[in-house]
Order: sequence, then structure tokens, then C-alpha cells
Amino acid sequence: MKDLIDEALKVAPETKCSIQGNRVKILAPVESVIKIGELVKRYGFDHIESVCGTDYPADNTIEVLYFVGSVREELKSKVVILGSRIPRGEPIFPTLTNIWPGAYFHEREEYEMLGIRFEGHPQLARLLLPDDWDDIPPLRKDFHVKKWGAAEREDAGLKIERAVLHHPPPECIPSADDFKKVRNPSFLERFQQAFDVPEYDTLGRQLFDWVQKDERTIAISFGIQHPGSGHMRLVLGVDGDTVTEVEPDIGYVHRGKEKMCEYKNYFQNIPQLERPTIHDSTGMIFPYVLAAEEILDIADKVPERAKYLRIIMAEFNRILNHTYWLGIMGIFTGHSTMFMWAMGDREIIIDAAQRLGGARVTFAYLVPGGVRNDAPEGWEDYVLKACDKFEKRLDRYREIYFENPLFLDRTVGVGVLSRQDAIDLGIVGPALRASGVYSDTRKDEPYSLYDTIDFDVPVMMDGDSYARCMVSYMEMYQSLRIIRQAVKMMKPGPVRYHFRGRVRGKVGEAYARTEAARGSISFYIVSDGKEKPYRVKINTPSFRNLLAGVKKILPGHRIADVPVIHWSLNYWAVDADR
Repeated sequence: MKDLIDEALKVAPETKCSIQGNRVKILAPVESVIKIGELVKRYGFDHIESVCGTDYPADNTIEVLYFVGSVREELKSKVVILGSRIPRGEPIFPTLTNIWPGAYFHEREEYEMLGIRFEGHPQLARLLLPDDWDDIPPLRKDFHVKKWGAAEREDAGLKIERAVLHHPPPECIPSADDFKKVRNPSFLERFQQAFDVPEYDTLGRQLFDWVQKDERTIAISFGIQHPGSGHMRLVLGVDGDTVTEVEPDIGYVHRGKEKMCEYKNYFQNIPQLERPTIHDSTGMIFPYVLAAEEILDIADKVPERAKYLRIIMAEFNRILNHTYWLGIMGIFTGHSTMFMWAMGDREIIIDAAQRLGGARVTFAYLVPGGVRNDAPEGWEDYVLKACDKFEKRLDRYREIYFENPLFLDRTVGVGVLSRQDAIDLGIVGPALRASGVYSDTRKDEPYSLYDTIDFDVPVMMDGDSYARCMVSYMEMYQSLRIIRQAVKMMKPGPVRYHFRGRVRGKVGEAYARTEAARGSISFYIVSDGKEKPYRVKINTPSFRNLLAGVKKILPGHRIADVPVIHWSLNYWAVDADR
């Protein structure tokens, strides 16, 4: 890594470089970013992970950072953070999509959230925000989240001042006319009027234009009304029933999680951060907790027992995610029995997780410093029996589903993603490993005592929908193997570091990544020394997989293959939208 820094300084002597553990940060002049980016790529960092902009109004600058990893064995544990500071009033940054194609949608997100114009980007357009957004970029520090108050209630046609009043005054009692206003609020009238305003793209007309290449092509929507698309849609250009072009249209469930993090402290953020991926809630918050512990300077104070309990809960959630995915895949391939089996069998794992975390869906179990509570007495024996029971059920899935001719016909050779394309596009998780890339953050950069546990990483070479499904299926066996070992290895002891007084983060930044059920997930936290984080960047596997994957995979396939290919990537709309 020192050689890389030396070469970067030769390209631009004024470059500022620093090393913090396995993270190398290179802050270069903006005019030298492309040359240094090419240098970083030549050194083997070929797997884009995230792009993050941070607003610094006090300095009148915006910092733009690219987080780049590698699939090379000797570099897997390292991340290069390359970026620059640009003027806040004229935030222009050169696109790096020619170096890392997977940065395509990451740059579009930072464009709309911070107003950064990436020069040379193929299609710099909005992605998550409403098409009629007319406020300043929401991740600018001078944008403040508005609370539901009198103005908003009046806008919706409501006169109610409080949600519950024991003795409301007459003017606060809703009338029949009030309810008519609620059914037809004024904002819907403005929405209707926006149809005729050219600069508003209310129905995604721009996406339709992008996919219609000639007079033979028509544009159709897969979603948002489709039962398999979830809270998103794909705008497909089709010639006959063959897909020619794809443009994802996401953001229907965008909640502004990154902005919300700025309003809550490091502990209050945990419940709201779980929501984007409710059936993998532990996988979602695991890297956040690790990054927060680094900011709070307690990374070395987490008890050993807590680390094993974290592993167990994370693997519970991996199984819960994969069984949910498998059930829906059964529906997409015409096999409703697989849906019923997977949804029924996952109750075995839900019960075990409930006894540990106290809830059935989101657990809020991981906290900075450890876990929320210890396991109850006798829980270990119960978990081992549950693992044995679930594994017997898993064995039956192969014959009834994965060797079923119908499933094979729908998935084998369908939606092939090559090894090099998977790397270039920044694909992660089972989708990456199904294309022949041995990469799993639990092995690449072990965290929370994963390096003390013996398990395998399933990898397949074909890169088709069948391979992606089989990797997820085989991963459940490995999760059971991990849980059994963790249960037997953890010893009695404390499960949490207890804070005293007001908890403040140290001034600095932290970047942590873990292996969630859908793939590598990362959090980048910037702290200004206060109780609340200054900036939180969330990079989820669904965002990386679908947005990069479908544009490469779907063209050339039949419309009937779209649901199978789409779901084989294990995309979760709320996970991507955040």
C-alpha cells in the first residue's frame, strides 16, 4: 500500500494520504482524480463499493469519496478511499464510470442528494427523489427535515390539531367535508397539474424514451403494480417479447435514512436503520455498530460472548432472508409448494431468534458495545435442536425443488452474469459468488470472531439464475454450521460494555463492512465530536446488485424470464431505497 501512496504522490504531489488499519485514504486535487483512479485500478482495486458526498458548509466545500475494494486474495481485506474536496457553490466532479462502471448509479444518487454534477456521466438524472422535487439537495446541511405540523395538516385538508384529544373543541372535530378533502387533498391536484409541465417527469416518460431505441421497440413497465417487483419497477424496452433495454425506476419507498441519522444519536439510530431490511435486520445494522464502536473508541471493549451472540443472530437472519427469498422464487417458477415449505420452516429459526432477541421480525439486538441482552437459560440446547430440525427440512428442498425439471428449465442458462462483469459492476453476495468469484467479507476481512469459526463459502462458476439460487441454498447449511460452533464456543460472561454519562463520538471517520444475507454492506460515519453523527452513508447490497445487474443481464431475454432473473439477484426494494 505504501507503493500506491508513493505513486499517487508522483502524480499529484499535493495529494494528502493516510492509512488507518486496512483503509487507505487518498485526497487528491480534483483535476488529478482520474489519473490517480486509473492508478488505483492498476494496483488491483477493481471492485467499487460506494460513493459518498459530505457537505462542509463551514469550509464551503463538499468532499466526494469513492470506496474501492478488490477481489484479489492479497487485497481483499483492504479498501482504498479516493476523493477530493470541491467548491460547494459549483460542485463539479469528473465521473469515474470509465474506470469503475459500477459507479454509474452511485454517482446518480450523490448528484440528486448533494447536487454534485459528475462531468461525463452517461445519464446524470434523478434516481430516488420524486421527479417534481423542487427543494435543495436533501443531504446538504442547510436542508432541514420538516415535521408534520399545522401547515402540512392544512395542506392535506385536515383541521385536527392533535391526534388524540379527550375533549376536542368544536373546530377540531372533523366533518364530512374534511374527510372529502383528505380523500382529494390539494397535493393530488398539484400532482395532476404536473403532468403538463415539461420539466417534471411524473410518470417516468424520460425512462420510456431511454429504452425506445427505434420504431420496432415499445416500452412497458415491470412494476410497480406487478406482484413480484416489490416497491419498484423496471422500464423495459421490448422488441416482440425480447427485452432490448432496461432502466430501473426506484425510490418509491425512499425514507431518507441517511438524513434521519443526523437527527438521532448513535443508539437511537439502530431501530430505524433496521427497517430497510426487516428479515435481515441484524445484517443491516452490523456494520453500523462496528463503525459506531470505532467512532466511540470502544471497538476493543466488546465482550467475547457478545461477539459470538452477534454471529448467531446474524446467521439466524441470513437463514430468514434466504428462506423468504426461496419462498418467493417458488412462486415465480410455478412451485407453490416451495413457498409453503420455506415460509413454514423458517418459523423454526424465528422461534430461536425470538427467544434471544425478544421479537419475531426486527430485533434491535446489536448495540454499540455488545448486544442488548444475554441468552436465557437453556437456550443453547434449544438452538442446537432447532438447527438439527431445520437441516433435515433443508435436505428435502433439493429433491422437491432444486432438482425439479420445471425449476431447471426456468433457471439454467438464464440470466448469465460473467465473472468479469460481476467484478466491474460491483456485484456482491450470492450473485457475485455464483459468477465464480470467491469473496465473502466474513472471510476477506473477518470481524466479530468469524476467524475463529470453520465454514465454507459456496461458489459456482456458471453465473446464471440457477447458480445464484444454489449459492443461497448452500449458504443456509453453512449458517447452521456457524451457529452450532458459536453456541459451543461462547463462554459465560458479560455481553455489553456499559457507557457512563453522555456518549460522544471522537472527531474522525470510520468505514466498516460486513457480509449481510444479500451481500457486502457498508457504513461510512463521519463524526464532529458530538452526540449525533455528522454524516452516515449506507451502502446496501440490493442497491449494488439490481441497479448494476439488470442493465447487463436482462437485455436479450424474454419478458417471461424477467421475474426469475430479477429475484435471483435477491433484490429488496426497501433495502436499496433506504
